[in-house]
Amino acid sequence: MKQGNSSLPHSPSDEPFASPENSRQVFHPEQPTLFQTELAVTFGSLDDESVVRSLVTKIIRDCAKSREQIADEMSFLIGSRITVRMLNSYTSGAAEQHRWPMQFTRAFCHVVQDWSVLRCIVERSGFHLISSAEYELLSLGREYLRQKRATAQIDLLEKRLRGMELL
Repeated sequence: MKQGNSSLPHSPSDEPFASPENSRQVFHPEQPTLFQTELAVTFGSLDDESVVRSLVTKIIRDCAKSREQIADEMSFLIGSRITVRMLNSYTSGAAEQHRWPMQFTRAFCHVVQDWSVLRCIVERSGFHLISSAEYELLSLGREYLRQKRATAQIDLLEKRLRGMELL
């Protein structure tokens, strides 16, 4: 999922999650979820700070872009200044008072072309992150099942009404 150095600005078509329109297509809060798993919630079990911190650190280390490039591109995408010093603070295990701001996550993922941080948070919440194409497949399957159930209901009603005179 990693991409080499690129110049700003990124095209929204470069990444399926880059636009608000695609974000709304993938996540529909008004629809019931089909596959949410039950999570065992205990004291401290939802503190994702160390997981996110280590994942961001690893992604930056493995990225072909420098911290300066990452900070500059994130600044452009978020619309406020992000510095290398800020990235260093958020990824340093010793800087416990500096926490990774959630508002950085999508911009960071887009810049480094790696959606692991977002995927990690989503999956630790019991959900699955899917692409727009995967959402379309899920929708197709849902519609297929609706159609199949409707056909079964029609067949059942036809059997019950067989021989009955229609008005």
